[in-house]
Amino acid sequence: MSTLSNVAAELKETDFLKELLKVLVERGLGTLPARETALTFIELLLKHHPEWQDSPPEDYELARLLRTSPRKIRTIRDDLAYRDSAKDDEWCRKQLAEILKKAERIKDGECVTFQIDDGLLRDYARKLVRNSDGIFEQGFSNAIVKVSGNSFVGLAILLLDEDERAKLLAEIPDERKAEVQDQSNSKGPLKLFVDSFAKAAGEQAGKKTVNLGFTIVSGGLSDVSDAIQAVKEYFTS
Repeated sequence: MSTLSNVAAELKETDFLKELLKVLVERGLGTLPARETALTFIELLLKHHPEWQDSPPEDYELARLLRTSPRKIRTIRDDLAYRDSAKDDEWCRKQLAEILKKAERIKDGECVTFQIDDGLLRDYARKLVRNSDGIFEQGFSNAIVKVSGNSFVGLAILLLDEDERAKLLAEIPDERKAEVQDQSNSKGPLKLFVDSFAKAAGEQAGKKTVNLGFTIVSGGLSDVSDAIQAVKEYFTS
């Protein structure tokens, strides 16, 4: 585990101290709130440390180093994520697709779990799941996420571009739509697709929706030919 002495030595040849002093002086020495000072310090620390730029330390390790709690470190990192203008929806879409490829099957393959460390990205995923009436469960650290098979495949579909998504949704037969359509006609096309696919999959719905989700994300966001073929098989079998 790194020590403050080690970290100081590793930062010696960087611009960490120069940028930190610049921020403190330009904003008025002594006028910057304690929280802003902490945000600036950790942002520059992660930016300049030569070994942390591509592989930042875990919250626990950084908290031990700075003598604070992992919860405070997590909150600061989440705030920093929202301040990064480069993290637009397209960035979130691509990052989330890569994370979903590494998801792990649980409950005999009927659900999946995955880890999202970035606060902005985590909230982006939560929004997509809940917008399609799914349940987004977070573990003790908030970074570990668990979703059902239906939510997983719904999330994968929402990450596709409009053209690819339309191709996939077009595979749902009208009679299947009617089977799951509620009387108020309130279900959107994605919810109709997911529910129809689950119904077609029968007792193996959880596992098959998870499989379809992995087929979508593993094929990339611009090629859903394998997923389309899988959907055709389920709806025509």
